[in-house]
Amino acid sequence: MNKSLIIVLATSLILGACGSTEQLNVMQDDTGDKVTQSSTQSVSYKGDNLFPPGDDTMKPESKVSGGTFDYSQWTLVWQDEFDYPNDELENNWISQNGPTAHPLVASSRWRENAVVVDGNLELQARKETRAGQEWTTGNVWSKESFGYGYFEARYKYAAAPATNNSFWLWPAHGSPKGEKRCEIDINEGHFPNVVNSNVHNWTDKWTTASGGLKHYNNQIAHTFYGEPVHSIQLDEPVKTTKIRLTSKNPKSVYLREFRLFGPSVNELPIAMEKLPDSVVNLAAQDDVQITHSGSSWTENAKESFMTDDILASRWVSNSQGTKWIQFDFPFEQDVSGIQLVNGLLKDDGINNGWLEDGLANRNLMTDFTIEYFANGNWQVVHEYQSSEIANFGEEFHTYGVAWDEDYLRFYFDGKLFYTVRNDVCFSDTAILLSLAILKQNYSGEITEDLDGTAMTIDYVRYYQKKSSM
Repeated sequence: MNKSLIIVLATSLILGACGSTEQLNVMQDDTGDKVTQSSTQSVSYKGDNLFPPGDDTMKPESKVSGGTFDYSQWTLVWQDEFDYPNDELENNWISQNGPTAHPLVASSRWRENAVVVDGNLELQARKETRAGQEWTTGNVWSKESFGYGYFEARYKYAAAPATNNSFWLWPAHGSPKGEKRCEIDINEGHFPNVVNSNVHNWTDKWTTASGGLKHYNNQIAHTFYGEPVHSIQLDEPVKTTKIRLTSKNPKSVYLREFRLFGPSVNELPIAMEKLPDSVVNLAAQDDVQITHSGSSWTENAKESFMTDDILASRWVSNSQGTKWIQFDFPFEQDVSGIQLVNGLLKDDGINNGWLEDGLANRNLMTDFTIEYFANGNWQVVHEYQSSEIANFGEEFHTYGVAWDEDYLRFYFDGKLFYTVRNDVCFSDTAILLSLAILKQNYSGEITEDLDGTAMTIDYVRYYQKKSSM
């Protein structure tokens, strides 16, 4: 295998300048949409500035230095290319051998599941019961600890839902007295293409009103591929009394707007703008009954918010299991167009962090199906699968973090996408590589398809800034 460093340029969605107009095309070769009885339409929207114009006082230095990681300013001081026999893995790594106590994890983890093969480290998932858990996977952490620097791994996900494909930093060998216990999740990746980055403070905890323990963290599910807007113009109107959307999205669905149009709307409106007075959203009429699979936040995420023509509000579904929303009309309607806006926007805020300009959307749906009811049956009118846009179970990508005493800057394929102010992470840490199978549909449904999949790591590298050496 070629061990040369591969840097893949991130998509224009990541790099687009803030405030520029992005073209959002819902054709299958661009977004993974499958359309039945319909054609697609390009729509546009304008991004929002995260900071007021001219206000750079709170921006981290990375905003000034640019978004591409500059390797020329760093020295490679430690690496593992996994180009050795399997029995030499212990030279650099320690393996978990036993059950996993975390209540969300369904797999015990063993050295036998961490296998060096063909120049890669495979953390393999197997359907076998050991130590009281029905699945086994692999988990290793470095023998050496590391301080401030740039950490990078190139890997691909285990190609099945319910997996947590993790590259993270944790003081596995202990923290100095008085230092906070900090965890830096460079990526806890979920199939097919979700990147979860997080910083945990495990020292400072508080008790909620219900008696539960909470700790500081700022997890964000980044979706670099896919679109917040889906506009579907049907070739022929459909007659129906019911329309529903269903999704197996691993986390909650954030549905900002859902619109249904009749034949009188010849051209679908711009999704990221308020509807013109002359355009009627059939889903927003007073006599329409809306039912759904459940809401995560009852008062702040009502189902009526998805039809209120206000992008700042949204319906937030249940977090586990299948998500669905259904619209029942009192009499038969002709529907010729469907439009929805999903995910989180920059304006929704981030705890202690900044997204790079152009990365305006998070928590996009990984899949959905829209159906209408006719002749006693549900009939599919539109399908979307983000795995058809990008499948991280088939593709290698690089994930990195530049860590110093002030900031943590997260990179995807060499491009900066997320920055967090460093308030807790100041002591040396080990590097961890982990494949876990998660319960409760936390990252998808556990199925037999998991058996034999693997998180495949090409390399792990650690750099130090030349000026600090």
